Amino acid sequence: MRWNIVCPLALVVPLTTAPGKAQAPRELVTRAVNAMGGEPAVRAVGAITLSFHTATFALGQEETPASLARATVAYGRIVTDLRGNRQLFEQEVRQLTGQVTRQRRITAGGIGLLETDGRQTAAAAGAVAAVERAMRLSPERLLLAALDHPSTLSALPAREWRGSQSHGVRYAAGPDTLALYFDRWSGLLLVTETVTDDPILGDRRTVTWFTRWQPAGAIQLPRQVDIEVNGRLQSHTIYTTATVGDAPADAFVIPDSIANRAQRASAASPPIVVQLVQLAPGVWRAEGGSHHSLVIEQPQQLVVVEGPQTTARSRAVLDTLRTRFPNKRVGVVVNTHHHWDHSGGLRGYMAAGVPVLTHARNAAFVRQIAAAAKTVAPDQLTRTRQVPAIQTVEDSLTIGSGDSRVVLYRLPTVHVEGMLMAYVPQARLLFASDVLTPAAPLNPAGSAEMVAAARARGLAVDRFAGGHGGVANWADVERAAQP
Repeated sequence: MRWNIVCPLALVVPLTTAPGKAQAPRELVTRAVNAMGGEPAVRAVGAITLSFHTATFALGQEETPASLARATVAYGRIVTDLRGNRQLFEQEVRQLTGQVTRQRRITAGGIGLLETDGRQTAAAAGAVAAVERAMRLSPERLLLAALDHPSTLSALPAREWRGSQSHGVRYAAGPDTLALYFDRWSGLLLVTETVTDDPILGDRRTVTWFTRWQPAGAIQLPRQVDIEVNGRLQSHTIYTTATVGDAPADAFVIPDSIANRAQRASAASPPIVVQLVQLAPGVWRAEGGSHHSLVIEQPQQLVVVEGPQTTARSRAVLDTLRTRFPNKRVGVVVNTHHHWDHSGGLRGYMAAGVPVLTHARNAAFVRQIAAAAKTVAPDQLTRTRQVPAIQTVEDSLTIGSGDSRVVLYRLPTVHVEGMLMAYVPQARLLFASDVLTPAAPLNPAGSAEMVAAARARGLAVDRFAGGHGGVANWADVERAAQP
């Protein structure tokens, strides 16, 4: 049998701009603005209203360091007044427990209001600055700012994003410095990328995807925005509706009762003040802010239980201890669990040569913290690669002897795997983080877990000190634990 093979002629459609051809940075930005609807249309937008649903993944709060992050789901709307630099944000958050939390946030005039289930408070200065920065980095404002300040732009080599080469531009505007990459076919903004310093990850690479562009009035807006941190999905947002127009003025009213005590937007970190509060002879809690550490004085060393938050906080604690105990070094820092807010200060201790003690489940995670590349903010570990010992606990371990000894126990809890609690026998004091936060009233579930753990170990406890909150009488914890 004879086969006749017919090859159809390919249709060639001329492109106004060849996708593979390199363009000057401002040309790439101009093409993106034109693809959005043109510069006059984009500049004419007064306000944008978006309805959304989003899944946010709690990176750093997993069951184990190797577990997938759990997600919370939220629904709401955002009204952004581009001309007035104001924003209204409303959402309902479905917590993992099933509880629904209603939140409203207003940012206007350099201050902010935060309302949670009807309770209003002034937004922190850093939170206001973060919202204002997010508004500046929205595609419509970011691209116009790039057009208006061409000196901030420089070319980047083309990179492959999801299987396709994209040309890039570096936009250097102080704290808003980032890389922009554009879809080679449509010209629209596809990706922004920033690299910042992180206490756990070292170099934190944040990639934001803008996809599913659709019309909203005379312009195009992305209907899907995904944020990835070092390759892991942090949030996935779908905008179900998008409209443009003028903003209702009454949407951004902050009551005088809030405005009179609100802090002005500031990206600067507030000073870290650490106070040593004595709980018993030879036992202190290093307090300050939302996270606390337990300090036990032993004949030859100091033991610090918990190295939370950041290297800056670790340095503040170490400086405070050097002043208070000039002839004693910190011999070990105990990590209660891997959650990032409770392990973010470990690298600061390791950079100072302090060994780390953690549950065996978390040892590889702590080694990753020590080995993380830090090109944005190099530290002593970056320069010397001399990592102090990382020791592990399986079920229990005693540090020291006699009256100053402290005993670490594995703490079974639904909060996380690989949790440690610390017990000081001489002071009859028990310390743990997150499972129970002493406050009024005491949480029944957390109280029950702590009481069960103490009874299983046969511990005689008078007081419980939390890594958050205050210090509670053990009798109150036992009453709260009763069904």
